[in-house]
Amino acid sequence: MATYVAGIDFGTTNSSAAVYDGKSVHMIEIEGGKETIPTALFFSANKIYYGREAVHQYIDEDESGRFIRSIKNILGSQIMHESTIINGRPVKFNTIIELFIRYIKQKIDAATGTDVESVVMGRPVHFCDDDPEIDAQAQKELEKAALAAGFKNVVFQYEPIAAAFTHEQKLTSEQLAFVVDVGGGTSDFTVIKLSPERKLKTDRTQDVLSHTGVHIGGNNFDKDLSMKSFMPYFGLGTEYKSSDKKILLPSAPFFNLSTWHSVNDVYNCNTLNQAKGYVVWGIEPEKTKRLYEIIDKHLGHKNLEYVERTKIALSANTEHSVVLDFLSDTPTIKTTRESFEQSIAQDVSKIEKAVKECLKNAKVSNNDIQLVILTGGSTEIPYINYVMKSYFPNAQLSTENKLASVGLGLAYDAIRRFC
Repeated sequence: MATYVAGIDFGTTNSSAAVYDGKSVHMIEIEGGKETIPTALFFSANKIYYGREAVHQYIDEDESGRFIRSIKNILGSQIMHESTIINGRPVKFNTIIELFIRYIKQKIDAATGTDVESVVMGRPVHFCDDDPEIDAQAQKELEKAALAAGFKNVVFQYEPIAAAFTHEQKLTSEQLAFVVDVGGGTSDFTVIKLSPERKLKTDRTQDVLSHTGVHIGGNNFDKDLSMKSFMPYFGLGTEYKSSDKKILLPSAPFFNLSTWHSVNDVYNCNTLNQAKGYVVWGIEPEKTKRLYEIIDKHLGHKNLEYVERTKIALSANTEHSVVLDFLSDTPTIKTTRESFEQSIAQDVSKIEKAVKECLKNAKVSNNDIQLVILTGGSTEIPYINYVMKSYFPNAQLSTENKLASVGLGLAYDAIRRFC
């Protein structure tokens, strides 16, 4: 019987897994014939749902319970060791991460017909920007979750390096590569030497010239788009009357409704009562009524689904209209690619800064790069694509396996680590 080893790409938006069976590396079908699974859980009264089924039960079936998405963002955050209330009892966030990793391991074991003990877990270059101590603690928490989920041997690899390992399998000559990994929660970059000969080495330390990362990704772009194009329809930027004054509505509830891992923070009596007051005293009550409804009926995640769909649509079209049919007055929101690009410009500039830092640390110029590897779903955004293409004029662009390259690369790395 083959000795299986695995790689798990535990992503902010989507996760995946790949295995080596003694002969080849391949992705596993992790949910409904798909090789990726949304990193989401839904806790109903009697059952835990994962992935697309979690999204379906909460958003489409309107089943009551607790929906949690983008749990990777908890690692490295202030709430990493805290609890959240699920079905009336406190559950630690690290336990929720363990449950999700355990679910992926069950899928790996079912696909291989054995108990897979060894795994390389992907990790961003930084779980937390500019704080090595918290970053180390975040990796430790993810390691604990993987061990608690049933793995016996757990090691880590940076996600952009894993993506490079996948692309290296097809190279016929040496290339100086720059990896651009823009995922749901982070953007990570690596300068690395790749070649058919180098892929046989057990120690790749000298091949990695530098890596940098910044805590910005697709979820940030969702937030930017939501705040610019969606939240004004709920009252952002409007005023309410207080005595003889007009006061701007606070941005906090709009910000939380635009941030995947903060949506649940608005579902409390205090915020609901404030929204009710904005309906009574608001200058534009037709908008604040929508804010009240979205909080009262717990529609924040559903709204963000529509935001995400709009973001994806704007990758293919220069303008897009969406009807918020889950609200009573079914407003239509129109936006353009230009407006979206304006909304994410500040975040993209931070990504560009990390790219330049990575090249500087490697002591190479952008003209020295021969191969640019784009991975992660957010590299599909035309603006991101354009920025990277224009910055590396002499490089060949590789866009294969954007959603699978990290998982595959982690499994290739598992061969080096465990076999």
